[in-house]
Amino acid sequence: MPRSASTDGCTNAACCPERTRPSTTLSLIILLSVLSWTEYSPGVSPFVQVLAGVGIPAAAGIMNFVVLTAALSACNSGIYSAGRMLRGQSARGEGPRAFKGLSGRQLPLPALTLSVLVMGIGVVVNAVSPDKAFVYITSVSACAVLWTWSIILVAHLRYRSKVRAGLLPATDFRMPGAPVTNWIALASLVFVVVMMALSSDTRRGLYVWAVWFIALTIGYQAAQRRHPQSALTQQ
Repeated sequence: MPRSASTDGCTNAACCPERTRPSTTLSLIILLSVLSWTEYSPGVSPFVQVLAGVGIPAAAGIMNFVVLTAALSACNSGIYSAGRMLRGQSARGEGPRAFKGLSGRQLPLPALTLSVLVMGIGVVVNAVSPDKAFVYITSVSACAVLWTWSIILVAHLRYRSKVRAGLLPATDFRMPGAPVTNWIALASLVFVVVMMALSSDTRRGLYVWAVWFIALTIGYQAAQRRHPQSALTQQ
């Protein structure tokens, strides 16, 4: 499902988090209210299954079109944003210099090319193992989501401790139930990792993420040695 967030005014989570809504959680509640989680198939969109299950097959086809359109839009924005981020890192000395260049139209063409090639890995995986491609790709991306949210939760715990010590100002928008809810959320993420490790298909995502994490660590250390005064080390 596509997520909409405006960058104008005070409408996105970064500007006004108090105006955000748990849309993803509500979607899951609706899906599980219609069908049991055991009835969903890995290779079929859950929204299509729900609409077909309630006797609206035509709506299922429309939803397929909407999902595919949203996926293409996400691919387009993902390629461009990843290319811009890679180019920015190269310009700051935090990445290979080869991706620093711009085309005649001021596009980060080398970085965009790499983004397209990396995204093409998904096409290769789908060609090699079409029945397991969705599980493999989502497992790898799920690891990135788990890591990101773990860092957010830990950072929030550190922030709250500094607020209590008077080192940082408090915010009007507070996490309900913190810090207990922080630890509950972290425990839930650990539970997801354990469940992924128990399945042979999703376990491969953990292997890929472990290799990727090691590569990032090596790259970070190399960037530190080459550019000790860069913004990367100053942070």
